[in-house]
Amino acid sequence: MKRDDLKNGTFDTWAKIEKSRAADVKAKAKVVKIDDKAATRQAIIVSLRKIGYNVKTRSEWRAAPPKVALDPDWDYTKIAIHHAGNSFSCSAIGADEMRRAQSLEMDKGYDDVSYHYGVDCRGVIYEARDIRFKGAHINKGNTGVIGIVLLADLSEPGEAWEQEYKNKSLGARIGATADIVSDNNDSSTDTLRVVQMNSLYALVTSLSAHFRITICGGHREYQNNATGEGRACPGTHGMTAVNLIRARFKLSKP
Repeated sequence: MKRDDLKNGTFDTWAKIEKSRAADVKAKAKVVKIDDKAATRQAIIVSLRKIGYNVKTRSEWRAAPPKVALDPDWDYTKIAIHHAGNSFSCSAIGADEMRRAQSLEMDKGYDDVSYHYGVDCRGVIYEARDIRFKGAHINKGNTGVIGIVLLADLSEPGEAWEQEYKNKSLGARIGATADIVSDNNDSSTDTLRVVQMNSLYALVTSLSAHFRITICGGHREYQNNATGEGRACPGTHGMTAVNLIRARFKLSKP
């Protein structure tokens, strides 16, 4: 049995009762520390599995280990929604796309996959970066923000130009010509699927039960607030998911 596999069934336990003097008990007493953060990580996964959702832990989708020890984070109050981007597709196998996302990001210099959870087009939920550690999905704005990536291309053709390059310098636009042309001619985009949205609802429900979530936004909203940079992510259809989440859970914009 893998270390982080979770057991949902019942189990038996036994205890031995002995009569002892109070002084003897005090002398033998040991302080036992409970890792509440590890328990919360498991509780999120278990709660989703109990209501029928397919959740893959890092070991189950065969995640690579982080390059280095990651910075801790906790007391989350915000959720950021991303999409995986132009090279990803709903036609691919979700676990393969999750591994590819991690590999691409680590090749770019990240210490691990940057998001905390992924949701594929079939509704499978993936544990990405361990929730106990700070994400790397927003430039200069990750503290207290849970990152969720939808494993699809949820933008419309031309969004990269409109959101990212339109207001940049001429030199920057010339340097990004290939990306702009590719995006403008991208005809293989995905749309948000009901099963994917339902899994996202369930995930946010579980996260809200364990953290005081008050804000939800798309990557483009967070990034503009953090650094003023334009971002196409999570795309037009990804922003539909953001607005649906905000309405259902009565969450604020970033």
